Formats: sequence, C-alpha cells, structure tokens
Amino acid sequence: MSSIKAIFFDFDDTLGNREYYAYDCYRAILKENTDIEDPVEFEAVVQDCMLWDEKGNINKTHVKDRLAARYGIRLPYDDFNVYWDSVLWKYTQAYEETRDVLTQLKKKYQIGIITNGPSDGQRNKLRQSGLADLFAEDHIIVSGDHPFAKPDPRLFLAACEKLGVQPCEAVHVGDIYARDVLGAYRAGMTPVWIWTQGDRKNHSGVRKIHSLRELLEIY
Repeated sequence: MSSIKAIFFDFDDTLGNREYYAYDCYRAILKENTDIEDPVEFEAVVQDCMLWDEKGNINKTHVKDRLAARYGIRLPYDDFNVYWDSVLWKYTQAYEETRDVLTQLKKKYQIGIITNGPSDGQRNKLRQSGLADLFAEDHIIVSGDHPFAKPDPRLFLAACEKLGVQPCEAVHVGDIYARDVLGAYRAGMTPVWIWTQGDRKNHSGVRKIHSLRELLEIY
C-alpha cells in the first residue's frame, strides 16, 4: 500500500503481552498482601482479579473492592490505580514476534505508538519490553502527556502531526475496539483491530488480525 507512510501501535495487548504481565503483577501483589498457602485457593483469587480487571479497562478500585467483598482481602493502597501504574511496568514483556515484525515494518514505514496511560508508566513499559530503541522519542504519543485520551481523535491527530503524515496516510493497530479502532476511524486513519483471544466476531468491515505477524502480509 504505497499510500501508507506510517503505522502506529497501541502498546498493551498489541505490542506487549498484557495478559502475561498483568497476571504476574496481580500474583506479586497478592503474595505480598495475603497468607494463602494452598496453590489452588491462591490461584482462584488471581484468576478472579484477571476477570475483574477487564483487560485493564476498568478502574482498579473495582478490583480492590471485589477482593474485599469476596475474599476479605483488603489491599493497603490508598489509591490502587496509582500503585498499579507504579509497579506494572516491572513485569512487562513483549509478544514473541513483536520485535521482528516492527523491525521489518520499519524498513518501509515510519512507526509510532499511541497509548493511553500515565506517561512514565507507559514509557517504562516500552523500555522494559526491550522495544524502546525501535521508536524515536517524539514518535511515542502517550495520553498522559495530553489533556485527552483515546478514543479522542485529537490524540491520533497529534500523533500524525508528530510524524508529518496525513491521517489518510496512517494506520493504527490496537486491541480495544471502542478506543483504538473507533478513535483511529474518527481521525481519518486506517484502523486495524488485533484480537488475540479467540475468534470474536466483527461485522464492521474493519480488518481484524490475530497476531502482529499478519501485518507483514498486508503491508
């Protein structure tokens, strides 16, 4: 596609395997704050946290409150959201194919990141994942640096401006339809929906992929 000049990516559950590092983070928090010795009993609590977490798209106070209500576990953090953002990055890991796919795409396109979250936390994730060297600093667009977040088209337009491309010349790849796909669509970009957890239906006509490597067949 010669008209495409730039490809942007969400980070969590797109470049980074959040399913893995959120699990590891919850496990570490529960190890620190409970004395559950039975591994099956402990795992039940961890798995409930993952369900309540909703892929990171819910206020962490909800998880904290559910832990207290169901298990009597009272986490000692005044603001669990702040604590979570301060430690999650330590467990970050990229999908196995991420670096290779980005390296190949970078030979033909500018690449950038458009991600929601606190600036320090998201940038720490990028460094921890071992991918930071692939992105120019001003090609990393984090909502924490702006007064708006995905799906607000302004974040996507700010990213295009940074790379010097028109929205119609840019692709955005992300996993959360109502944030990544809708936001990119409203900004005039080409959205690609990445969904790694089963064959969820999509009747919108938006291209869906199951792994980053499929991008190499498209672009």
